[in-house]
Amino acid sequence: MPRLLDVLRWKLQVLFAWKPTRAQLLPLILGIYALAGWGAYANKSSANKELATQVGLLQTERNGLVGRQKELEQANIDLVRVWQGKLASAREELGQAVAARDAAKGQLAGSQRELTASKKRFDQARDRVSETGSIKPAEPSKKAASKP
Repeated sequence: MPRLLDVLRWKLQVLFAWKPTRAQLLPLILGIYALAGWGAYANKSSANKELATQVGLLQTERNGLVGRQKELEQANIDLVRVWQGKLASAREELGQAVAARDAAKGQLAGSQRELTASKKRFDQARDRVSETGSIKPAEPSKKAASKP
């Protein structure tokens, strides 16, 4: 064992005692730079692979979101169509209601004219009764004559 320690001590002394020349130093420095460059390249390549993986995941997620957006747009279009149909039917019902209202207004106006005419005949009949004191036979109304 002591012999092994002596050998190691001697190799360390030789290593630290070495004084390289310029011709020996240049390839050593270039070799160190070459190893450092290849190490940096390997590190960058590894980082690029991770980035490529992340880009792939993001593209997949984006494609999913684009698909979801298209589904939502289609659902929105369907809802707009449904609401347009409901709006059209509501407008049609409103038109029918307005027409019915107008018809009812027309009937009301006619009924009011008939009521006014009836009141006028009633007032005339009452005036005749109060003048003569007796009831005269009523004149045949136009409605009674037209309903056979």
